[in-house]
Amino acid sequence: MFRKTSIAFLVALAALGAVTFAMAQERKQADGERKQITNSIGMKLTLIPAGEFKMGSGETAEEMDTFFEKHYGPRFLLPRFNEGHEHPQHQVRITKPFYLGTYHVTRGQFRRFVHESGYKTDAENGFEPGAKGWYRRKGKLVLNKDYSWRNAGFEQTDEHPVVCMSWNDAAAFCKWLSKKEGKTYRLPTEAEWEYACRAGTTTWYYSGDDPETLAKVANVADATFRAGFPEFGFPLIAIKASDGYVYTSPVGHFKPNAFALYDMHGNAWQLCADWFDEDYYGKSPTDNPKGPDNGGYRVFRGGSWFNGPQVARSADRGFTEPSDRANTTGFRVVRVAE
Repeated sequence: MFRKTSIAFLVALAALGAVTFAMAQERKQADGERKQITNSIGMKLTLIPAGEFKMGSGETAEEMDTFFEKHYGPRFLLPRFNEGHEHPQHQVRITKPFYLGTYHVTRGQFRRFVHESGYKTDAENGFEPGAKGWYRRKGKLVLNKDYSWRNAGFEQTDEHPVVCMSWNDAAAFCKWLSKKEGKTYRLPTEAEWEYACRAGTTTWYYSGDDPETLAKVANVADATFRAGFPEFGFPLIAIKASDGYVYTSPVGHFKPNAFALYDMHGNAWQLCADWFDEDYYGKSPTDNPKGPDNGGYRVFRGGSWFNGPQVARSADRGFTEPSDRANTTGFRVVRVAE
């Protein structure tokens, strides 16, 4: 009797163990799914945990100028670092987790938005149609009336980042997606963007301090780019390594950072929610800074296929008018975590 009871008890215990293990696996799988979700238009978003970091640059503008000119030569086509936009370096806390697009918004996803909403971008509907692109004959970026998200001036597929985006276009996309899904989508604040880009690192790039490491993690101005634009000669800084692309690359082609985010450096500039203020870092709150209440320019981050390693740094800050657009500019979105 004791033996039979013991055997039955062991069988029941084993069955309970199997059920418990299965439930644990299901819970583990569910947790994994929550760490990366896919929304109704096939966009993947990654959960970024709350945390804190040092925002801005730890090097002076002069130190950065000296480094890049020593290793890459003078950069006559770009402004210098002496504006001090990245200083002072300061502590920032992101107090709530949020979902961030694993990739840039793609041309295919933006196409879905246009198809369903009938939206006309600033490049298609603006007072001056078109978007900025490199004009070889004049040797500078100029507005080309034929450029828009449909025609960037170079070949793209629906797996490439959508470009020729204005801040207004990106905000309209977020508003549409929020209404479509009943969730809150928006552009990231620049503090959220830099925190997500760094992913725990304190170096210039999430691949380290050496600009040449960018070839493995980013599509920036490089040897391939230089071969495609021989008219630049040497004034524009480009890394010596090759990432294999002259223009944009399909999203997710390079190695991700520790948060499993792709193309945080390069490929296309990423528009942020904030107004730009060159002195904001000196008065920024510690918790969840959102930028000034108003301004004339919006922030964008990360650099692009057209830019060298100096502006691809995690700390670099760019700015643009809300209606301005170029074939170097795209965006990624935040979904507020419930």
